Amino acid sequence: MNTYIFLYPETSFFEVTLVAYFMKTKGNVYIVAEEEHQTICTNEGVRIQKDISLAQMNPENVDAFIICGGEINNIRNKPLLLETINRCIGEKKIVGGICAGRTLIADAAGGLEFSETTCVLENIVLSPGNEYVDFALEVGKAAHIFADEADYQETVDYFKYFKYIGN
Repeated sequence: MNTYIFLYPETSFFEVTLVAYFMKTKGNVYIVAEEEHQTICTNEGVRIQKDISLAQMNPENVDAFIICGGEINNIRNKPLLLETINRCIGEKKIVGGICAGRTLIADAAGGLEFSETTCVLENIVLSPGNEYVDFALEVGKAAHIFADEADYQETVDYFKYFKYIGN
């Protein structure tokens, strides 16, 4: 399972850290940036080095493509990003967008309508920024990372409801 997370200047990294954590349990997670020599400065003040540029990313190797939230004007009008989103959607890859990322995906898909809460539309997961736990859970479900319903429920209880099931 190869998960690619697209970050950009003024991105809100906290919105996708849980997705990265979940997806890493079943494969590789790569940070994607628009430019080849780009370090991303997040809204949290953290500098993140990208693994691969968008131009170098081969959509054939992608199982899940995630677009983070943040300053949407920094990702609008990016033809290669829109093309990559549409290719991943067309090839039935998991495509997830949170906050500004969901708006961009909806626009790229031709005005896709979504609800105000986390929603799944076939292989697309869209979420508002404050539902980052629900977003991570739905991306994980779409990727079949949970062993069974009990594993999923334990994850929900721990990360969403803060229930610790310890020894």
